[in-house]
Parts: sequence; structure tokens; C-alpha cells
Amino acid sequence: MSLASIPRIVITDLDGTLLDHDTYSFAEARPALEALREREIPLAIVSSKSRAEIRFLRAQLGVAGPDIPENGAASRSYEWICAQLRALAAQTGIPVRGFHQMTDAELAQLAGLPVDSAARARRKEFSEAFQILDPRRIEELTAAIEAAGLRWTRGGRFYHLFEQGSKGEAVAALLPPGADSLGLGDAWNDLPFLKLVRQAVICRSPREAELLAALPGAVLAPRAGPAGWSDAVLTWLACSPPPACPW
Repeated sequence: MSLASIPRIVITDLDGTLLDHDTYSFAEARPALEALREREIPLAIVSSKSRAEIRFLRAQLGVAGPDIPENGAASRSYEWICAQLRALAAQTGIPVRGFHQMTDAELAQLAGLPVDSAARARRKEFSEAFQILDPRRIEELTAAIEAAGLRWTRGGRFYHLFEQGSKGEAVAALLPPGADSLGLGDAWNDLPFLKLVRQAVICRSPREAELLAALPGAVLAPRAGPAGWSDAVLTWLACSPPPACPW
């Protein structure tokens, strides 16, 4: 899909945003998804999820658009980044547990996923998702990651380790100049791309006040999860011409 000349685009995170945080359902977002499909407005997905997960979901959504998996991460290889995580854990003495150290069934139970979905989640290519098993030492571990020249971010459930890239860098590379863009997210790792769009929407979460404070000009979704996502997208679609939205 060429985005060079498109007038409008929606860019979204998934968990806690387009997808319900607990059930992973997008059922309540169907009105807005149908409206995007009818208007042929692309829906860019930027998520910590794997390429396999996003492709599976995209087929169900029925809306075209570019996919940015694994927070836009780049790395020498998945095996290499997993080795770096293990080395950092050993160096600091901080216990961690990466996806590569779990079975599909273990991740399914931990994240509330069906086993086949957990299997797709573990098909990482450029980054590793992990738990920090001693929450008191989070800052110590993240400092060690940065000292090693690596990057980390925090999603709704897990931390993520990678070598290069970010959601912001990946979105900056695809965002058409001058396009009317709407961005939706609910976590700290969404801020880099939300800062780039014309209108940012913070989806409801325990972090919403902090995110709104960090992003002046953003608005809060009217409701939680995919219902609020749909509300925000439909409001934005009704703005003609932008920026005539009642934000």
C-alpha cells in the first residue's frame, strides 16, 4: 500500500486501545472499523505484538494499512537480543523471564491468551518481551540496559528489549506529509508516535492522567477500550474539514 498521497490515516496501538485489555476483543470497535473500510482510510497498526499476531488480527479487522510489529524494533537477530537479556540478568543479578524462556501454555496462562495466540506472540523477530521478577529493581535493570547501548520500553503487560528503533521512528518513516492523522494509544511506549500525529487520543487506563500530562493537546477517549476507540475514530471522521473536531 502506497501512503504517499493519502489525505487521512489512523494509527493505533492494540492492547487496551483497539483491543480490550482483558479479553483482546475488538467487537465494540466494529462501527468505526466499518466506517474506515467504507472510506478507504488506512489503519496503521503499531504494536509490541509480533508480525504473526498482527497479520492474524488484520485478516479479522478487514481494514487495510501498514503494520509495525514489535514497537518498530530492529536487531541483529532474535537469538542475539535474547542472549543480551540473559547476560544483563546475570550481570545485575536481577531475575527476569523472557518469552523464549516460556512455553506457549505458560504464556497463555500469564497473559490470558488462547494457546494458539500465545504461540504467535512468541514468534518474535527483533525484540524480546520479558517480566522483571523483582519489581523493586526495575530502575537498576533499565539503567543497565541503557548502559549496554540497548533500548527498552514498557507495554501494558511486559517490558521489551531491543537494539534499535521505536514506535515513533517507525511511524515517522511512514506518515504521509500533510496527512490528517489520528493516533490512539494507552501506554508510555505509545508516546513517541502520538507526538507525531495531528490529533492524539489517550485511551482510558490507569496511566491516562500521566499520559495526558506528558502530551499537551491530546484528548481522552470517551469510554474505555474498543468502545472508546470507536467513539474517537467516528468523531474524527465526522470532522470536515479538519481540524473542526469538538475536541
